Amino acid sequence: MLSRVAENIYWMGRYLERAENIARLVSVTSTLLLDQPGVGPEQGWRRLVIITGCDAAFAQTGQRAGEEAVTRFLLSESDNVSSLFSSVAYARENLRAMRDSFPGELWEGLNDLSLFLKEQGEKGVEAAYRHDFLGEVIGRCQTLVGILVGTLSRGPAFDFFSMGQHMERADMCTRILDVDVATGHPTRGGMDLLWLNLLRSVSGEPMYRRHVNPRVNAVDVVSFLLRDRRFPRAFNFCLYEVERCLNTLDHNALSVQLLKRMERRVDTQDVATLIETGPALFMDELQQELQKLHRIITAIYF
Repeated sequence: MLSRVAENIYWMGRYLERAENIARLVSVTSTLLLDQPGVGPEQGWRRLVIITGCDAAFAQTGQRAGEEAVTRFLLSESDNVSSLFSSVAYARENLRAMRDSFPGELWEGLNDLSLFLKEQGEKGVEAAYRHDFLGEVIGRCQTLVGILVGTLSRGPAFDFFSMGQHMERADMCTRILDVDVATGHPTRGGMDLLWLNLLRSVSGEPMYRRHVNPRVNAVDVVSFLLRDRRFPRAFNFCLYEVERCLNTLDHNALSVQLLKRMERRVDTQDVATLIETGPALFMDELQQELQKLHRIITAIYF
């Protein structure tokens, strides 16, 4: 496989995952603020700007972090390279260059999603239509991934797509934990809804209640999202999936070594202490390790 093609596939996986993550985060936050209208800006709309790493770009707009400004910036703003609209556009552009190598249904579905966002993107900004609009986006993103899983031969193309998807998912997991664990410090009262919101941000509530604890508490939630090896959006699950993909490729020793080091760090971290002292430093270190891994993958394969 040409390195250019491998890079396009990898980034298509990242952009599709990013689009779904943004839609999911905006939808869950909208529901949270309806259920708990007293939540402050740093726990509400500004939280989304911080999680997505867009705080500097949003500050340049000169707008306050209110509902309309943040939702438009994250959903339909073409000048924001991390918005839902931009992520789908970049994924489409990556696929367009290699569409003959993928199932035709994938191109049709991604093209339809791009047209849907162009025609109805403003509905995500309007509170009355937002839930249905974002549900449609999430469903379409999941359908696209399902097409790949169900029809793409297992080989380098599938592995590079899955690698990009799970790298993006792991990064988003650390960002959500960084912001929400700091916000939902267990010494504060009335934070059960925020811990529940953290699980819902990754659609993890049903699996947490079934496999971990019917009741929501800080230590169990953070342990589940960091360490669980069965839940597809847990950090360590994502690392294992990236490692599986890399093990099918040559020249993987350095990247696999880095992955195993990250896995050990997460497994040995005392979660109660992490919550008590604040997660910022630990999560920043994990994000830096993911960025280092990305640079290694880029240097070797792209």
